[in-house]
Amino acid sequence: MKRLTLLFTVALLFAAIPGFCIQKDTTAKPLAKPVVAPAPPVSANVPHVTKVFAKQMTIDSTKGIAFSNDIILVKLIFPKEFIQTRPTDKSRLMLYANGIELKGISSDLFSKITKEQFVTTDTVVWIPFKLKRDTSTKAAWDYLYRLTDKWNSNKINVHITVGWEGMFPVKVYPTDYERTAIAITYYNIVVFWLMTLAYAGLLLLLGRLVIKSDILKEGPNGAYSLAQTQLAFWTVLIIAGFIYSLVLTDIPSTLNTSILELLGISVLTNGSASYIDYFKKQKKGTYTPKKSRSFLWDILSDGTSLNMQRFQIFAWNIVLGTYFLVYTFNNKSMPTFPDVLLLLAGMSSLTYVSAKPTEPK
Repeated sequence: MKRLTLLFTVALLFAAIPGFCIQKDTTAKPLAKPVVAPAPPVSANVPHVTKVFAKQMTIDSTKGIAFSNDIILVKLIFPKEFIQTRPTDKSRLMLYANGIELKGISSDLFSKITKEQFVTTDTVVWIPFKLKRDTSTKAAWDYLYRLTDKWNSNKINVHITVGWEGMFPVKVYPTDYERTAIAITYYNIVVFWLMTLAYAGLLLLLGRLVIKSDILKEGPNGAYSLAQTQLAFWTVLIIAGFIYSLVLTDIPSTLNTSILELLGISVLTNGSASYIDYFKKQKKGTYTPKKSRSFLWDILSDGTSLNMQRFQIFAWNIVLGTYFLVYTFNNKSMPTFPDVLLLLAGMSSLTYVSAKPTEPK
């Protein structure tokens, strides 16, 4: 009996202790949520451009036409956040047109201040840019000229924004596209047509001299000279290119060294051919002046038959002249001919001059 009593007592003690009660928990418990770091707040202070105008130095202006050397003002929102994107303290603030950096056209507004020194509560700043046109900004204007749709267009429509040199420009929201558009006018259309008429008069004068005089002929009442025709050809083209680029760009430096070398080749060719003809005349009885039959026959033949060396120099002058005109019209500046083309032009002239003493007339 005592044993039964002892066992019963021990059983009651085990039942009274919860830790010793092994029970299966059938109640479903929710999974614990993972600890996730809060997302950084999205800043609403995104720098952007909302307005652009030119020439008039008042914020109430709505002028949307700019000429060379005008002042362009750009309205930038959140300048403090914008300067924090500056790569280095020496990075320049550049003007951008259609998303392309206009090389050389910069502003000094933030040039003497670092990120740490720039402290302001203003949310708007007007940034001035001078639309200067000289050799230092030639690359920028060359880009703008290529945006023209016609050879005689005097203005281009672009969207303006700003940005640090070598970086992406500040964004412009679609709602501000109209207010950030501007028309850049780079020459006076009246002056252009006056210069065009003056050049046309020069061509008419030269044409009359060619018909009525011996300006392109080997001698009085003689045949037309290939060397003098080549010299006249490049003289006329270079004058045209110089006038065209000067009126449109105000930059006379488009007359580059390669153009002068090409003109020099024509001068040397004409001088050498003239000396050979003079030498032939000194030998009495060995020189018979060529008689003129037609312009093309005269410059492509030696008086009796057509010559390949003459045709070669004629063909290459036509090719280079066409390239000169197309490039000048498209870029508003005269091309810089590579050395290989200048060498080719020189070789053609040398071939012609070398073969000239052997010509029968």
